[in-house]
Amino acid sequence: MNKYLLVTIVEGAMPDAGPKAPGDICKIAEAAGMAENLFLCTREGMDYPVLLEAMYRLKEAVAEGREIILQYPFQPYFYHEYQALYAQLLTCLDPERTIVLLHDLNHLRLPERTVYQNELEWLRPFRRFIVHNRQMEVYLRKHLQVDQCIRNEVFDYLCADEEGITCRGLSSGEAPVIVFAGNLSIHKAPFLYELREEEMNYRMRLYGRRGASFDNSKLNYCGSYAADVLPHRLRGHMGLIWDGGADALTDTSAQKNYNRYNMPHKFSCYMAAGLPVIAWKEAAVADMIREYHVGYLIEKLSDINDLDLADYEECLKNAGELGSRIREGYFTRRFLGKL
Repeated sequence: MNKYLLVTIVEGAMPDAGPKAPGDICKIAEAAGMAENLFLCTREGMDYPVLLEAMYRLKEAVAEGREIILQYPFQPYFYHEYQALYAQLLTCLDPERTIVLLHDLNHLRLPERTVYQNELEWLRPFRRFIVHNRQMEVYLRKHLQVDQCIRNEVFDYLCADEEGITCRGLSSGEAPVIVFAGNLSIHKAPFLYELREEEMNYRMRLYGRRGASFDNSKLNYCGSYAADVLPHRLRGHMGLIWDGGADALTDTSAQKNYNRYNMPHKFSCYMAAGLPVIAWKEAAVADMIREYHVGYLIEKLSDINDLDLADYEECLKNAGELGSRIREGYFTRRFLGKL
């Protein structure tokens, strides 16, 4: 029996990349012999049955004295409505024998949702965490009593190399093609609806669930793909990591602020595709971009017009090397080894 029981509850019918990160962690941990998986999927009408099964299995594991790694937050089918209900599962655990692997802190990401006002209280009994980065660790240590905090640094992104991930270089004087993969609705990506083609010295290729039509000839919609194959479908020179409005200086939204703590899974997807990235200079992911030299940092989207791309080939090479690690599960094995 493996020392660790890795507990994961995801919404099985989710059409986007929601279950991708926790699912990949399960695959990597099991393949490496580092953990046994307890993997449960919710779907419409199954929230209560899954909750009851999870409660029974957790109590059984605690009675056996198992060390548990819990992927948090849970993903009930009615994600926000039942999150407080699913938080009851945390009371079934022995905090001394539980490590909480954080994917999101929803009270920071979605402060308008009153259900998450108690999120820190749900997590307060626990002392050991696996977090995204230094910024998230500092925040947790400020608000909770933390004994051990391991930084994940970046989420791995499993996809087969043999399908052929290739990114071409950028010719001198060529207008760059920027890739954006994600939710394209005006609520999630309002900046797309603020862009004006006459002010863009670049083109964009958009991937994801389509929100509305764009009255901008430099925005090209390229379809929606399953998370496992998406890196093989991306075509462009750089991937954009962006939330909120086009100008970060005037954006005071919670989502923009959450970027100061979050390691976006979008970064992993772009690296898996071998794409250098463009991101907000105050986002937490900026540290990774600087450390591995895999992209460019800006304050507002109009700054893309003035990027000095003299080192683009170096960024492209570095992104390819980091992407190889991410596709192979290097970072998951590393943080599990640190336990």
